[in-house]
Amino acid sequence: MPNGDKLYYKACREQAGLTQEQAITLLGIAEVATLSRYENGHTPVNQELAAAMVKVYRTPLLASWHVRYANPALAMYLPEVTEPITDGDAMLQMELSDDDITTIRQSVKTILRDGVVTDDEAEELRDNAKILRSAANKILSAATFLESRTADKK
Repeated sequence: MPNGDKLYYKACREQAGLTQEQAITLLGIAEVATLSRYENGHTPVNQELAAAMVKVYRTPLLASWHVRYANPALAMYLPEVTEPITDGDAMLQMELSDDDITTIRQSVKTILRDGVVTDDEAEELRDNAKILRSAANKILSAATFLESRTADKK
């Protein structure tokens, strides 16, 4: 599964407030076990199912994530950060940023622990800084969306 063990299809379904039983009916999937295999990364999600998930789960950002990770050859043509359109999008942005940070946390700790940065470590730190900037952009994007959702509730 792309991105380790993160279950983004499942997270988006849960954010939409749907059980697996409800989702299979709305997605036209015959069995819960089949949806479970998709959500756990045991069976690849095809484009048609991904499109149905985007619609049913009300998470347009899932389409971008799906293309980026299911078809890496197309990833270079997609923007790294996409503004959330729905609550589900904001949740997915936060999940993706958390993964970015988790991915590099140990690397940064290890490099900085002894106070000396070698040339190789400097390159790795530069790469990690790019990942952190991407995570920060995702978080800022989600925060801006959440603020817009509450603007009239002051």
